[in-house]
Amino acid sequence: MLTAAVLSALMLQQAAPGPVVWTAPAEPAPAVTATAAAPAIPDWARADPFGYERSECSPLIRAASEPMEACQSRVRLALAANLGDALPAGLRPSGSPDNCRQEAAGDRYAMQCGAPSRSVPAGPDLSDRNCTTRPAVTNQGAVAFREECTVGGREVREEGLKINLGRRD
Repeated sequence: MLTAAVLSALMLQQAAPGPVVWTAPAEPAPAVTATAAAPAIPDWARADPFGYERSECSPLIRAASEPMEACQSRVRLALAANLGDALPAGLRPSGSPDNCRQEAAGDRYAMQCGAPSRSVPAGPDLSDRNCTTRPAVTNQGAVAFREECTVGGREVREEGLKINLGRRD
């Protein structure tokens, strides 16, 4: 096994043409900007951009051949071109990064853009509770009934308020 690993490492070294050199790109990629000829939108779309998107991308209005994602992209780009900075954050085109922040404190390259992830608190424990009542003999020789409960196969101690009187635990 070790021999196979050493041989494969030697073959990889021989196959490499030389050291890998990383170079920066000559010019940065051009940012996506709104075109000068922005598609016309009605005046009410400026007041209610969310309603405009819903009305344009409704299954009753859009073409059957156009998927929902394509319609939303088209409408959001038109709204971005007409509204500019007044466009609500929820309607910004998906290609534009907003609210970008570091994901992990130690890793400077881990970034998350968009709405922050939220953790959901744990819900109630929905495991079955099985209780059995059995007779038991007390120290005085009397018969008392003892209830033993398990939740999910684990024994559960009595729940609720306990008041210790005397030497009992």
